Amino acid sequence: MNQSNQSAVDKFCVKTVGASQVVTEIGKVTKVTNRTIHVDWGVKTWIYQNKDFPWIPLTKEDMEKKYKRNKFSDEAIIRAEILGLATQRYT
Repeated sequence: MNQSNQSAVDKFCVKTVGASQVVTEIGKVTKVTNRTIHVDWGVKTWIYQNKDFPWIPLTKEDMEKKYKRNKFSDEAIIRAEILGLATQRYT
C-alpha cells in the first residue's frame, strides 16, 4: 500500500441526486489496498476497484463546509449525525 492511498481512510464520500445536488447517502472509507477501496454506506460496506471509484474522498471539515443540512435527505441527516458530522440547519 502506498501512502497516497492510505490518506483516503476515514474520509467521506457522498451520493447526490438531481441538479440541486441533494445528498442521499454518506459513506466512510474504511480500508484502502493497492486494488480496492472499501466504503461503509451504513447499511452495507461496498468494495470498489480503484479504477471504478468515482468519488473524491472529503475530510470531515470539507464535508461540513461543502454540504449544508438543507441539501440532505432525511436518511442522510441521520447518517451524518451517526458519523459525527455537524450539518448546519437553515430554516
